[in-house]
Amino acid sequence: MNKPPFETVYDAHYNDVWRFLLHASADVQTALDLTSQTFFRACRGWAGFKQQAPVKSWLLRIAVNEWRRELRRRKLSRVIPFMMRSDNHEAELEVADEEVAGITEELERSEAYKNLQRALNRLPEKYSIPLMLRYFEYMSIEEVASTLGRPAGTVKSLIHRGIAKLREDQGLREACGESIIDVSQLSVEN
Repeated sequence: MNKPPFETVYDAHYNDVWRFLLHASADVQTALDLTSQTFFRACRGWAGFKQQAPVKSWLLRIAVNEWRRELRRRKLSRVIPFMMRSDNHEAELEVADEEVAGITEELERSEAYKNLQRALNRLPEKYSIPLMLRYFEYMSIEEVASTLGRPAGTVKSLIHRGIAKLREDQGLREACGESIIDVSQLSVEN
């Protein structure tokens, strides 16, 4: 089977990658930057892509790795106060102003989303990333497993434990009076 041109892959999956990174970072500019870096890495690796996994899973695996790099960079910037930062953005992605404004408004308006984001940020990434892929990207357990390179049973377990930790999140309950999402409705099943 022949691989499609990378431009086709970019057009087909840009929104999937950007949406995941937007949910992960809760910041439009960070999501745009990480999406750009994800597709840059994907473009460089496209010739070696063997199509053993779906293209979307492959791209989201790269996006997850970019998000992990960002988290490590943030951790380092707190430890090393004089860390060099590059303000040089040679080629910025163009996104319609209305789209950015609409999403930004939605994020700012939604207190529930902010509380959920804080709760997810308090979770270890081994739980938060599978939860985001499953419930924000609406991926099946098998797709999440393929994206993360983990067995489906492990992914189910991580999602189950992540949901349990969200249920236990006292800060979330105190801020909202009760859980911001009805975690009893979340299911680990496909």
